[in-house]
Amino acid sequence: MDGWSNPFRMNRTDQNLHEIILRNFKEAVVFADAQERIQIFNPIAEKYFQISRKQILGKRLERVIPYKNIKKHFDLVYEKGESNHDVELAIHVSPAPSSDQETRILQCSFYPIFDKKGAMFLGCLATFADVTEKGLLLREISKSRDLSTIGMLARWMAHEIRNPLSSLNINIELLREELGGEAQLSQKEEIHSLINFISHETLRLENNLKDFLDFNRLPPLKFEWIQLNEVLDSVVRLLRPDAQIKNARIEAHFQKKLPMLKIDVSQFNLAISNLLVNSTQAVSEKGEIHLFTRGSKKNVFIIIQDNGVGISKEHLPKIFDFMFSTKPMGSGLGLSIAKKIISDHHGEISVKSEVNKGSVFKIRIPLGQKMN
Repeated sequence: MDGWSNPFRMNRTDQNLHEIILRNFKEAVVFADAQERIQIFNPIAEKYFQISRKQILGKRLERVIPYKNIKKHFDLVYEKGESNHDVELAIHVSPAPSSDQETRILQCSFYPIFDKKGAMFLGCLATFADVTEKGLLLREISKSRDLSTIGMLARWMAHEIRNPLSSLNINIELLREELGGEAQLSQKEEIHSLINFISHETLRLENNLKDFLDFNRLPPLKFEWIQLNEVLDSVVRLLRPDAQIKNARIEAHFQKKLPMLKIDVSQFNLAISNLLVNSTQAVSEKGEIHLFTRGSKKNVFIIIQDNGVGISKEHLPKIFDFMFSTKPMGSGLGLSIAKKIISDHHGEISVKSEVNKGSVFKIRIPLGQKMN
């Protein structure tokens, strides 16, 4: 394939496989070698940066991508050898030669690439996805106060589903081609890498679909009087095995003799589950998640505390926003669903967090509310 340098030494079959990937990939793909010269530039990259591959291959990065905000993230990879995921950056493009410029928002990820032994730095691979329409959709949804926006949500979900499925289909075809003949020993690593990629994309799709369906299927509330500790204990028991997979633990600390509470058990379970899953994803190996209940004359409190990665001050005000997520695998619906359910119970939810120390979510449910 045009632009690949000698360390890769691909034969014609390998070239065809990589051409298929680059031609069908739904994101812009740019690879600059160790000398910061462009070696890979797929058709979507041509569209985003408005320059042809023939003009750009072999040229230095800063000469062909004039955006300083993008170049800065390439530089971080070259200087530190660290990847950087899901960075949102703005670029200004002209849809047509005679038209005015418009701003597009790209979600970018930057990866250092090494040889098979992990010793030689080969360059930086970057992917760019245009999320401008998603941003506009979020603003429209945030302005709306009813679920008539579900059509817009469906369009967004169709986009979120289509991209992973497209990637899956491409890689499945590549696997079929690889496995159709006699795979060489050197090809096994590439096949294994493709399988891992498919697994990752499938999981992302499943997570997005689950959160979307949870949001779309919230039925009218059906209230009943319950013992809160018993309900929460069942949720904790259900989610403990997931935490144990990463050697983390979920512990419950219940105040005795809490007053009876009138809630929709199914939806309340969903809200608490989303919060506990969020904490489980945030903690590292041997992390800890603690759930507390407290009661007073007027309120019942639920506190979920973890010692995970925490939330930055920049992201904290947006953490419950519709479709906002700081996780690569997140749909941005889990915490917003939890907040909606708590609000429907006339309650409140707040969060305090510190990066690298953890987060504390506090739920307040008032007693004596008139609920149907």
